[in-house]
Amino acid sequence: MEEDKEVEGQRLPISEHLEELRRRIINSILIVIGFFFISWFFKSNILDIMKRPHDLAMENLGLSQSLQVLSYQEGFYAYIKLCLITAIFVGYPVIAHQIWKFVEAGLYKKERTYVKIFAPISFMAFIIGVLFGYFFLIPFGLQFLIRILGAEIEPIITMSQYINLVTLLTLALGIVFQLPLVMLFISKIGIFKAEDFVKWRMHAVLIMVILAAIITPPDPFTQVMTALPMMALYEVGILAIRPTKKAIMRFGILLGSGTLLIYIVFLTFTLPPKAEFINTSGIVKILPAASTKWMAVTPESRIHNGATLETGKSSKASFLLKDGTYIIMDVDTVIKLVEKRKIALLKGQILVTIKADDGPFSITANDSIITANDGNIDVKILGYTVLITVAEGVATVVSDGEEKKVLAGRQLKVVTGGEPVNVDGVTKWSKEMRKLIKEKTR
Repeated sequence: MEEDKEVEGQRLPISEHLEELRRRIINSILIVIGFFFISWFFKSNILDIMKRPHDLAMENLGLSQSLQVLSYQEGFYAYIKLCLITAIFVGYPVIAHQIWKFVEAGLYKKERTYVKIFAPISFMAFIIGVLFGYFFLIPFGLQFLIRILGAEIEPIITMSQYINLVTLLTLALGIVFQLPLVMLFISKIGIFKAEDFVKWRMHAVLIMVILAAIITPPDPFTQVMTALPMMALYEVGILAIRPTKKAIMRFGILLGSGTLLIYIVFLTFTLPPKAEFINTSGIVKILPAASTKWMAVTPESRIHNGATLETGKSSKASFLLKDGTYIIMDVDTVIKLVEKRKIALLKGQILVTIKADDGPFSITANDSIITANDGNIDVKILGYTVLITVAEGVATVVSDGEEKKVLAGRQLKVVTGGEPVNVDGVTKWSKEMRKLIKEKTR
């Protein structure tokens, strides 16, 4: 009764309510506009932060980490969208405060107490959901989506598409992580009991699977990895309403299964090294795919797709690829591990002992492509010339659209861009004609 009188005493005429609402909305809009302009000055830094899941996925796959734009204006519009999303996210606490100040007067004291308890917890749950998507679901989901394309298809990820995907997934997961609080709140106000949620568990699981299919990309990995946390959160909600021994045991089993699944996914998508060093002499350097800094090779060095290796003037290296292929690098040599069974010789000389696998091994040198299913092949770059020597097996060399076979014990010399020549000697016959042309054009 006293609460009714308290609320009644705070009631205002409808015109004043509308004026208060207008003022709160204007304040919220001004807050978003202010944070938008601040975000615009740091748009590149914000994009770098948002790109980290993408960078992690591309690094592990040995692919380019750059985002593309398909039109002149797409990048501009994408930056506007990015800064607007950032402004709303950063300004959310202030906007929520504006909303609270508007509705506070119309709530009973008990209701205000509930809001003050649930609101901070709700915000923390939202942040946890966003972080789950940012650090786990998005990077591993992207790896899954790109890996199933195969090595023959190179993905083109646009800036606008990526911003939309990250925003949708993080927002959806932030909302999904509110589920236990919603269940607890419904129980507290007496609408449903814990028994009702237990009875509807199977129906809830079906709804969660459908929701996961709607809010995530159309692939089984991200759908499963979104639905599983929802199921776990549903059990957390039941546990919060009625913490019985059976509920605790069920949640423990679900949590353990989920942890095991996450660990398996982590091992699957955190790629093992593509190669391991057998021996090195002198200083050998490595440039990881996602780095611009060369590092000295150590026994702990991990070599993934996209890595570049370099030996110095007095250093050599030998290493074993994951497929069993053995490579020896001579002094002053640079190679790049492009992808499975594909490397590029950028400089120097290598000896490759190829182990037969499910496909040919490919070596790119200058504009030549050398392929073989097995055998020992020595490849050396001398300026514009590539020397291919086959010790064992048979190699196929494609250069300038022409294909040649190199048999065991044979060597092929490929000159890129033609043979060296005395240009003045060849064009001497046209000297007088060129002189006349110059005189006429003066």
